[in-house]
Amino acid sequence: FEMTSEPDQLGRMRSWLWTELVGQALPLDACSALLVAVGEICNNVIKHAYRGQPGLPITIDVRAWPDRFVVDIEDKGVPFNPSLYRPPDLDSVPEGGMGLFLVHKTVDEVAFDVARPEGTRWTLVKYRPGAAPARPA
Repeated sequence: FEMTSEPDQLGRMRSWLWTELVGQALPLDACSALLVAVGEICNNVIKHAYRGQPGLPITIDVRAWPDRFVVDIEDKGVPFNPSLYRPPDLDSVPEGGMGLFLVHKTVDEVAFDVARPEGTRWTLVKYRPGAAPARPA
């Protein structure tokens, strides 16, 4: 799926992604979780990687396996810099940082690749119910 870096493209992406996930018999709560996570990554790409500049490419690829779904989101913008990320202070009213926090809370695995000629590739993994590896407590 390809979209461009305008916030109004997020609705089109969500519609496409929902159809893809439901069509693979993923339970609705897991579909919703992936929808939130992919939407947050795309929103961050628009806001941070592309700094609000419209018309730039965002590519999304969904792969279904018997035990999991893998979603890759790629951009050609400013690469993600993890040293600049600050998790939100949930004891106060956070002004930012909720996007990646939500991504980590809604999917089972999050990875990113910035060792590319340009941009970032995000990889999100959501396991089917009963298939997730044990998470540390």
